[in-house]
Amino acid sequence: MKFIFIFILEETDSITNEVVPACLSTPNPVSGDFHRIFCKDLVRLVETSNIHKHSTTCYKYSKGKSDTSKTCRMRMPRVLVKTSNIDLSTGQITMRRSHLWINNFNEWLISACRSNMDIKFIWSGNDAKALVYYITDYVTKSTLAFHDMFALAQQGVKSIEQQRVTHSIDSAIEKSRKLVLRCYNMIASQQEVSGVQVASYLMNYDDHYTTHTFRNLFLISIEN
Repeated sequence: MKFIFIFILEETDSITNEVVPACLSTPNPVSGDFHRIFCKDLVRLVETSNIHKHSTTCYKYSKGKSDTSKTCRMRMPRVLVKTSNIDLSTGQITMRRSHLWINNFNEWLISACRSNMDIKFIWSGNDAKALVYYITDYVTKSTLAFHDMFALAQQGVKSIEQQRVTHSIDSAIEKSRKLVLRCYNMIASQQEVSGVQVASYLMNYDDHYTTHTFRNLFLISIEN
């Protein structure tokens, strides 16, 4: 029985090593050996998800430059810092860094989210203002520029005009409906969708959570 038990443990450990760390469950805090398991899980996550590797998107702002003058937009590799320090003349705070290519992370957040991250502590008011601007600009921007949407709508108009001869009996309302639908389909087909959004659609996840249950109230029908 002891031999079988050891064999099962080794087999389970080998299967765990084959699975992508991001797909493994978060270590259970109530386990007796939680600290060791947590540290081992943390190392696997960082090694597979949080070490930066250059790609073509790193240099999308360095087009036309020579290979020696190109700079990574992720600011990699980072400068090594032996000890955390504060510049007394400027007030700038520099945190210790012991690895060139690892993005900043919080051990508890990366274990819970199980994905790559690059966090930054907001030390000053200027950083806070820059962060607010970045978040606001990011969540309000359209995935398609206006001129791109206009060009796609123009393609929809042209496709409707080419079919005008075969559908000449359609009324003005029907033609307008087809025009709007065609333009919408042309624009919607070019919209970029995030991986999280795709997963929520495929898995039929909710898009909001509340502590109470609500019922729809149709005020117009009540007034009538």
